[in-house]
Amino acid sequence: MAARHAREAVRAAAGAPRCHRCDEPHGRAPWALYCVRCAEEVDESRRAERRKQVQRGREEAALKPCRGPKCSEPVGLSSGPARTYCSEACRRATEHVRKRARTKPEPVPCRRCGKPVVLKFRDGVCRSCQKVQRTAARRVTLQRRVRKAHGDAGCFHCSVPLPEGGVIDHLIPISRGGLSTVANMRVVCVLCNASKKDQLMDEWSPLHMATR
Repeated sequence: MAARHAREAVRAAAGAPRCHRCDEPHGRAPWALYCVRCAEEVDESRRAERRKQVQRGREEAALKPCRGPKCSEPVGLSSGPARTYCSEACRRATEHVRKRARTKPEPVPCRRCGKPVVLKFRDGVCRSCQKVQRTAARRVTLQRRVRKAHGDAGCFHCSVPLPEGGVIDHLIPISRGGLSTVANMRVVCVLCNASKKDQLMDEWSPLHMATR
């Protein structure tokens, strides 16, 4: 009780709390900075400043260029969230371009003939060039040269014995630009040939070796 009385005595000696804006006694709690009228004016000025900041942000966003294809007009003001396109037509055009990119990839030049075509691998060759190479690979003379140069007793990839001679595989697949040459062809087993498909040597490993 003595401490409470001491605090009240100190407050009474200091006088009634005054408004920090108009310097008049506000009759409110000691921690209050403004009287009722000044507090309302301060809150209104803060709200007005926030409205001005929002308006300035909208005006700056309205000057941003449209993201539509072949359009650089400003997006303009909007009452909703920040706009990205200047019109509904630009938005639809952008969605069409994105959908086409997902379903129809851009053509790239073939490594052999240079013709721009849609390829499964960006470092591959077109179907016509693949057909030429497959025709050359079917020649019996070339297969005999591969077997003579590298042997056909065991698979080149997993070293499993090949009592029936195995099949011919391209180290660099035809679809990735490989040639039907003796240096690029090896005798492998059927499992390795089916597992490797059109992958490069650093992209594939004979996983079925552990199950043999």
